[in-house]
Amino acid sequence: MKNFKYLLVCLVSLILASYKTVFADLAFHGGYTFETFDGQKATAVYVSVFNGTNKDIIIKDVQTNICKSAEIHSTSIDKDIVRMRKEKSLTVKSKDQFFFQPGGTHIMLMGLVEKLEKGKSFTLTFKLENNKLINAEIMILDNKLRKNLLEEE
Repeated sequence: MKNFKYLLVCLVSLILASYKTVFADLAFHGGYTFETFDGQKATAVYVSVFNGTNKDIIIKDVQTNICKSAEIHSTSIDKDIVRMRKEKSLTVKSKDQFFFQPGGTHIMLMGLVEKLEKGKSFTLTFKLENNKLINAEIMILDNKLRKNLLEEE
């Protein structure tokens, strides 16, 4: 019983230590986009960003090898017209999170060089103000899921 308690304490300590490691910096999680059809040249990407640091972090660029350009876009509605605007950078506040999401700020991939197929994935690279690069894995989902999301709204 004494060994079991010691083992349990060690296991909990290890879990807590790895939790601190994962969220002590900037983390990207749950990235996704939807499959594209033949000839489609642009699509949007969504991902959650978690800043576990004590300082604001500025994302100044996004890159990937599956398109000619990737940009951060914000969405606004003016007189029933939806407008997208390229953002020069994005700040994720200290100890906060940011969600790239449909109908809001998202990542636009333009000039797709290949069809995106459901079940596959690709890497987005985020360049920070200090020139540090952080990769995020982006899952490609079935378009049927997009239709279901739109019907729920």
